[in-house]
Amino acid sequence: MKTLISLAVAAVLLVAIGAAQRLIPDPDTTYAPMAAKGAIGQEVRSLPYSVRVERARTGRELLLKKPFLDTAEKKTTKGVWVVVDLTATAAKEEVRLGEVELRATDGTRYAATDRFQGFDQAELQAGIPANGQIAFELPADAVSGAELWITNPHYQSIHRRDDALGSAVEIDLALSGAPEPTVTVKEKDL
Repeated sequence: MKTLISLAVAAVLLVAIGAAQRLIPDPDTTYAPMAAKGAIGQEVRSLPYSVRVERARTGRELLLKKPFLDTAEKKTTKGVWVVVDLTATAAKEEVRLGEVELRATDGTRYAATDRFQGFDQAELQAGIPANGQIAFELPADAVSGAELWITNPHYQSIHRRDDALGSAVEIDLALSGAPEPTVTVKEKDL
């Protein structure tokens, strides 16, 4: 009888251990930033800064206006350009936005383009709103439903530590429809 009870207890414990392992989230979920969520036109506040997306546009071609010498240059892509116009304000200290990306509905992440300087490289001063544009290149089928994610702020202070459980900003861009032939972007004068 004792053997039967011991086997039953062991079986129950094995089932409980298996269930507990399935309920424990994976490390990516456990250590993911805590996102403040919003939509176009809403101010989304996180610990280091607040962000408001004014509008998001798509285009087949991008016209880049440069601040010096009043020149313009056309940039092409095999996909679609997504241009996000936004305003950001640092909360308490000088900071850069950090990692800026668009996330497609399937979870694929697209970084801001590095083909020119965008607002993602600007230094934000505490309490002073700054505005600019950030451009992304996406495959045409990834545009609809894409969300803007801003994580891992870059602090200027050497004493500031970036924690794994930092804050993030997530903004639904409500992108749909056909892209414009050309969208215009002003290169940020850093």
